[in-house]
Amino acid sequence: MKTSKKFAKWIPAVAIALFGLFVGTVREAQAAVAPSTARVKNLMAPTYRAPAAPPVVAKEMNKKDAKKLAAIAELPEEHVKLARFYAGEANRLDALATGYEKAAADYRERPAPKNVAAPTTAGRYEFFAKGFRSDAKTNRAIAASHEKMARPFI
Repeated sequence: MKTSKKFAKWIPAVAIALFGLFVGTVREAQAAVAPSTARVKNLMAPTYRAPAAPPVVAKEMNKKDAKKLAAIAELPEEHVKLARFYAGEANRLDALATGYEKAAADYRERPAPKNVAAPTTAGRYEFFAKGFRSDAKTNRAIAASHEKMARPFI
C-alpha cells in the first residue's frame, strides 16, 4: 500500500511528460511534412532586381492654381500654360466620357444579372458621359480663348 501512494504522487507528472513528448513528436512530424511559411526569412530570390521606378511627372498645375493664374494672367506664357491645362482637362474628360459610353453600350447589349445592377444603369452612364462631354467642350472653349489671348503677343 505504501508503494502505491509513492507512485500516486508521480502519476500527474508522468502524464504531463508523456503528453509533452507526444506534442513534440507531432510538431516535428508536421515540420518535416510541410515547412512553416512563418520561418521563411528571405522572400526574394538572390537574383532579384527591383523594377526601375517610373519617372515621377509632376502635374503642371491643378484647378485651384489654374483659377488663380487665370485671374492674374498677363504674360503670353501664362496664357499658353492655362491653355495647355484646359486642353489636358478636356482630353481627360473626353476619355472618361468614352469609358462611360462603352459601359452603357455593354449594359444595353448584355444586361447584368438580377440584383447586380439597376435597370437604369445604362441610362445613368449615358447621363454621366453627356455631362463629361459638355464639360470637355467648355474646357476646350476656355483653352481656345487663352490661346487667342496669348497669340497677339507671340
